[in-house]
Amino acid sequence: MADRSPVFRIINSAAWESLKPLGLAHRGRSRLWIDDHAWWLGVVEFTPPRTAGSGLHVGAKWL
Repeated sequence: MADRSPVFRIINSAAWESLKPLGLAHRGRSRLWIDDHAWWLGVVEFTPPRTAGSGLHVGAKWL
């Protein structure tokens, strides 16, 4: 049910508008976006909110 909240829709819409043009790929219906460059990987994750809003984790991993 949390996926149907207006907060989720706003975050999802903003992510599609901002991250998709940068080349990041969305993983299914999750809040995970991946930027694969073969030798390194960028990850952007929107954590589920406990209250209205969202957390954000951004990371990089060298493969």
